Amino acid sequence: MLPFILKSTACLAIFLAFYKLVLENENMHHFKRFYLIGALLAALIIPNIVFVEYVEVAQSATILHPVTDINDAPQPLVETADTEWSEILWGIYALGVVVFAIRFFKNLGQIGYRIRKNPKLKQQSTTRVLMGQPIPPHTFFSYIFLNKRQYEDHNIPEEVLLHEETHAKQKHSLDILLIEMAQVIFWFNPLIYFLKYSIKLNHEFLADQAVVNRSQDRAQYQNTLLSYLSHDSFETHQSIGIANAINYSSIKKRFTVMKTNTSKTSFVLRSFLLLPLTALLLFGFSSSIEVPKNSDIENDPAPIEIQADNSGSEVFFNKNNTQTINPIEIQIDKNGKLWLQSKEVSITDLSDELEKLNGHLTFDERKNIIRSIVQVEANTPKAVISKIDKALAEYGSATINILGPKETPQQSASREEMKAYNKLAKKYNAMDRNNMAIQKKEVMRLKEIYGKMSKKQREDAEPFPDFPPPPPAPGSPKAPKPTKEVIEVNPNNPPVPPAPPAPPKPIEHVKEMAQKGASFTYNGKAISAKEAIEVVQKNQHINIDAREANGANPVVKISTDPIVIEN
Repeated sequence: MLPFILKSTACLAIFLAFYKLVLENENMHHFKRFYLIGALLAALIIPNIVFVEYVEVAQSATILHPVTDINDAPQPLVETADTEWSEILWGIYALGVVVFAIRFFKNLGQIGYRIRKNPKLKQQSTTRVLMGQPIPPHTFFSYIFLNKRQYEDHNIPEEVLLHEETHAKQKHSLDILLIEMAQVIFWFNPLIYFLKYSIKLNHEFLADQAVVNRSQDRAQYQNTLLSYLSHDSFETHQSIGIANAINYSSIKKRFTVMKTNTSKTSFVLRSFLLLPLTALLLFGFSSSIEVPKNSDIENDPAPIEIQADNSGSEVFFNKNNTQTINPIEIQIDKNGKLWLQSKEVSITDLSDELEKLNGHLTFDERKNIIRSIVQVEANTPKAVISKIDKALAEYGSATINILGPKETPQQSASREEMKAYNKLAKKYNAMDRNNMAIQKKEVMRLKEIYGKMSKKQREDAEPFPDFPPPPPAPGSPKAPKPTKEVIEVNPNNPPVPPAPPAPPKPIEHVKEMAQKGASFTYNGKAISAKEAIEVVQKNQHINIDAREANGANPVVKISTDPIVIEN
């Protein structure tokens, strides 16, 4: 929040300085009206602009420091004084918002009360509200508030009435409402009050310009204002702050501006000066993030010092115990949908969902050790990326790694691999299929390169050799038939029993069970017979349990972990 306030204040200060030095005294009041409102909006928008650039960066590994003794682990800082001061400042800010909001709605209520309780006269597009109090003329939207006695006695000059009608027709009250609402939120910013004064003063310039253009007698209009306005009456009877009223204190400034004539050339030149000014503010006060294109989720753009136990698991050490750290992983698709830890969440609920993670860590501890990884697609909205980046920063993430879409290269073998493949394939294709001297290492190399080759490479390369099927596994030796011959056994040297028959290979056993119509499971999940054969072929160390009950189809359980046999 503090960086936004500082950036916004700096932007508004530069815009106001430009207005005071270049625009305020010029006769280009309609342009100045939109400039002042635009300056307020731009000061709020520019600090929130985030430019995303996709770049290619080198990968770097995470640094793990093994820790064998918990007591040797660094102790986290405790957030006490900072939290207390933060709560105090937020409390003061909230109190100010409440006070200024009450004042704002009170002024609106007073205007509404005046409209309801006093007589009104409809005059074309405006309504004149006649009041008993000796107040100066002022305007709120289409309502012009006048003193009843002065109006009935025709003591209010026509120029003054035209001045107020201009406020009503040009809807200056919209600008006033906007700046008043901004004042409620940013009541602590002194520049808001300078902006409010400049907006109201420019409204007077616009109304004065309309009167002078109508009467074509600037001197008479100035004399009318001087004769009508009384400093004492304005000190005694002030109008409501959110209404446009003739201001005595600014009369000298208004007379000076009335005499100014701004040429079209000067108007164009001063307007074009806004382009470099806006570009400078965008460059200085917006944010930019670089999204690496070719990165893996497991790697961070910069080394991160974390701690690990002997098994390699990330852990957090404090004075009394150890706690597991859960890195933050977020995926965003091109439509702006996001998943936090593989769970779909909305952007509005992201901050609340983040607070549920790593609840054992304080904010300062998260700022030291939590890693956040955001995976985005090529067309992911930049506004969504910016909001997620802001939410992670407020959560207290130590690092935020935004990963762009991976570029999937076209599958193909290298030139050296193709050369090695053709050499081996030509060698075996030249052999007699029924009398091949096959080396397992070379065959595995052929299969590996062939799997990498693109379709065109396979068409251009040597045909894959037609290897003969492997010989069948040797059968188990037949046990000799028992004879009636009595063999004398020495108890000290018992005869060695014959070796048991060799069990079938796992892949052959699985194929045999598949032919019998068996059903297969892998780590508790049902799979097809084809998938079961592929699993056994890819894993050298696999556990298989096959059994058949009551003549039903056999069930084969395949697992990478030991299989517990249930009785």
